[in-house]
Amino acid sequence: MFLVKPRYPKFFTFSLIILIELLSFLAYFYPSIQLYLLAGSLVIVFILALYSLETALLVALIELVIGSKGHLFSADIFGFPVSLRLVIWLALLLASFFYFYHHGLIKTWHKKIKFYKFWPWLGVLLIFIILAFIRGLVFSYSWSLVLADVNAWLYLALIIPILIAYNPDDKKQAERVKAYFLLAVVWLSVKTLLLLFIFSHNLAIVPDIYLWVRRSGIGEITAMGGGLFRIFIQSQVYLPIAFFLVLFPAIKSNISNRTKLFRILLLLALFLAVIAISMSRSFWLGFVLAGIVGAIASWRLSWFLYFKALSYIVIAIALAALLAFIAIKVPLLGNKVNVGFQALSDRLEIDNSEAATASRWSLLPNLWQAIKKDPILGHGFGASVSYYSRDPRVLTNNPSGWYTTYAFEWAYLDTWLKIGILGILAYISWLVYLVIALWQYARSRQSEIYLALAISILFLMIVNIFTPYLNHPLGLGFLLFSSCFFHKNSL
Repeated sequence: MFLVKPRYPKFFTFSLIILIELLSFLAYFYPSIQLYLLAGSLVIVFILALYSLETALLVALIELVIGSKGHLFSADIFGFPVSLRLVIWLALLLASFFYFYHHGLIKTWHKKIKFYKFWPWLGVLLIFIILAFIRGLVFSYSWSLVLADVNAWLYLALIIPILIAYNPDDKKQAERVKAYFLLAVVWLSVKTLLLLFIFSHNLAIVPDIYLWVRRSGIGEITAMGGGLFRIFIQSQVYLPIAFFLVLFPAIKSNISNRTKLFRILLLLALFLAVIAISMSRSFWLGFVLAGIVGAIASWRLSWFLYFKALSYIVIAIALAALLAFIAIKVPLLGNKVNVGFQALSDRLEIDNSEAATASRWSLLPNLWQAIKKDPILGHGFGASVSYYSRDPRVLTNNPSGWYTTYAFEWAYLDTWLKIGILGILAYISWLVYLVIALWQYARSRQSEIYLALAISILFLMIVNIFTPYLNHPLGLGFLLFSSCFFHKNSL
């Protein structure tokens, strides 16, 4: 799988992830090296993709998990922002063009690409995306605004290298995708706990770490009061997904090895701890609702398996509490830590006076009024809406509180505004059909992994109501990887 196969590929990959994080931290204090890191990444991923497109796609998957918004490395080139995610995307597409050149476009289409099961839905969605791009230009939105808005949807182009690289019959490929996805999520979880430890203990490196997190767009670190910090990283949306991918197969497996069982419980606990630490109410809501649906969908299971699942979850919750306690409360080098957990319970309450919540509800009527002006085809990419915001960052720049933006928290309405009701219906149809296909695969093949994926997509659909993920590479990338292991006429 690697150009030079390491003896322990997962340990090697984990070490590379840590190296990339360290280089990212260094680069944001020495910006002059950003361009070299981006150029080096482009060359390395491109060469890797020529040698093994599958391996390069795993790099893209890992970057989605650890990179959050995609700017672990980032620089302005001729006034255009270039990120590590863009560089990886470009390298994969260039390698795909080389594949077409050597194997023939028509031959590749007939042998690999045309068998994608979801082309009717994805194809229609792509048509409306192109129309929205054209309408954005026709309505004379600025080029930079239109490109910035359509940018996330361009990630769908990775369907080409994915279809070239993956064979629906190759179970080992599917297992590798799962294994390296979980490996990256484990690192994301460890990083979250490390950040919580650093900020809770007020270590000397706090200012530098905070500056790096904010500059790179990795996430948000917010003091919640009582010495507790919220560590929110956008790609933590993968934590509930990883939880389902570990829990569902474990329930049906007969695990006699205690070491393996402890490892599974520790993984579940690690994921639960970070879900709590994220303090994302949309994550919590989506996680609980999707879990309930998963339990109902598995009604054919015996009561023993339900009890087994419940016991795993209870043990994992206890271990998760212990992990959070260690990260927050355990003193280091004589530092006294005095952290209360009132902020966590406060987060469970919905307070419309909270700045973020109030701004979100203030946006809703203005966004809806804009949609009603052209609900069928939408306004195109770059369409903006003005509303009153209580966000302190907005008030700093504009004391009146009026804020104009093209990106909105109400993600389905955002998509509706840009590509119209027909476009969003095509998108939702793809999502629903993908969930149904995964569910039917799970039943016909007795595979809990497909059931976990179906529940995970349902989780994303719920979260996307309040937080934009399915119009972002984090959500789009997961959909592409989840949909590639199907035959066209498999059901």
